[in-house]
Amino acid sequence: MNITDTTSGSIARQSLVLRAAALVLFTGLPGILLPAQALEKFSWLMGYGQPRLDPLSVFMTADAACASVVLALVLWFLARDPVRYQPLVRLLSWTFLIIGLLWISLGMQCPLPWWWTISAAGGCMAVGLLLRGGGDASQAAI
Repeated sequence: MNITDTTSGSIARQSLVLRAAALVLFTGLPGILLPAQALEKFSWLMGYGQPRLDPLSVFMTADAACASVVLALVLWFLARDPVRYQPLVRLLSWTFLIIGLLWISLGMQCPLPWWWTISAAGGCMAVGLLLRGGGDASQAAI
């Protein structure tokens, strides 16, 4: 296997990871369209029962869902040509790695189930690790 095969494999992996992450983030769409119902369902799935449905909670649910869907759109767009957007893909890689660490800190401060913290932080860091590499070999040190 030569360097071109390795690079094309890395680019294909990056494209696949970007699309997979986007698909996961697109699940925020119901939170934009029906924020109160999404908050109730999410709270039930987490085992917390009926949440407070005050205006701030409903707004924050819709706001977070909107940010999630916007990020999904950006990731899907980047997945179309990871070579062209390699500097941005590398920045996202580092961002996902750092945010994963911050998520661990957040999980220790909030009374969320341990499995939620581990899955959120671990998933975020896994995306960051899988996005490493690929692109132009002259840019490998970045």
